[in-house]
Amino acid sequence: MEIGILILIFILGLCFGSFANVCIYRIPRNLNITNPPSYCVSCKSPVKWRDNLPIIGYLLLLGRCRGCGKAISPIYPIVEISCALLFCLLYVFYGLSVPFFLFCILAFALIVISGIDLEFQIIPDTFSLGLIAAGLVFSVFNYTLGVNVGERLLGSAFGIIAGGGFLLGMGVVGKIIFKKDAMGGGDIKLMAGVGACIGFERVLAAMFIASLLASVVGIFLIIGKKVEHKGYIPFGPYLAAGSLATLFLPSPWIMLNFFVDKVEAAFLFIV
Repeated sequence: MEIGILILIFILGLCFGSFANVCIYRIPRNLNITNPPSYCVSCKSPVKWRDNLPIIGYLLLLGRCRGCGKAISPIYPIVEISCALLFCLLYVFYGLSVPFFLFCILAFALIVISGIDLEFQIIPDTFSLGLIAAGLVFSVFNYTLGVNVGERLLGSAFGIIAGGGFLLGMGVVGKIIFKKDAMGGGDIKLMAGVGACIGFERVLAAMFIASLLASVVGIFLIIGKKVEHKGYIPFGPYLAAGSLATLFLPSPWIMLNFFVDKVEAAFLFIV
């Protein structure tokens, strides 16, 4: 039965991943996400239903449009598989619970946001504000935020303040130091939305992980001359990666206590 549920969730994730591809392409171009039906972005010919099946369609077509023969970006199946695997992992960690459904919504939104930010350097407010609303509404049933309703509501509210407020503060300080905008408004609203879903402890950990990832990748990009020293690197994908990572890691306090214990043990050993 467990395997059957996982297979169903994997298929559901593929479908959401396919829809994520539609959102990534159409939303920043101000196109309707439901009409017209799927079409080739090169020749504009409609995609037949069998060619539109997640993963299967790409394999049947050998990665090329049936109409014009041009290559289909491998990003499409990558997004579909990523969404499906995330949904399955969330089920393994949280079971069929309210946090599972909420975090599936969060994962879907973060995938779309990452795809759009990478290409257009924008984060649509629709997703960020939607996450704030979803996080607050479902917080009453989100046991990861506390043991009772009061704690859960406060956890979600403090998550909004911590996520948005911390990045806002960084933006203000960065603007004073560098004399230019150091943090986009889209990033601030995004982490406010993430904070509403995962709470203030995890959202702070998410921003720490995101900053670490961005620093490491940025250094390699600069060394490889893929980006200039003062070039712009979209921060949204790193925030998304950090946020998703916290869903599968122990509580930040558990990790901090573990780190402190190891440091203390090493210090005592040396002494």
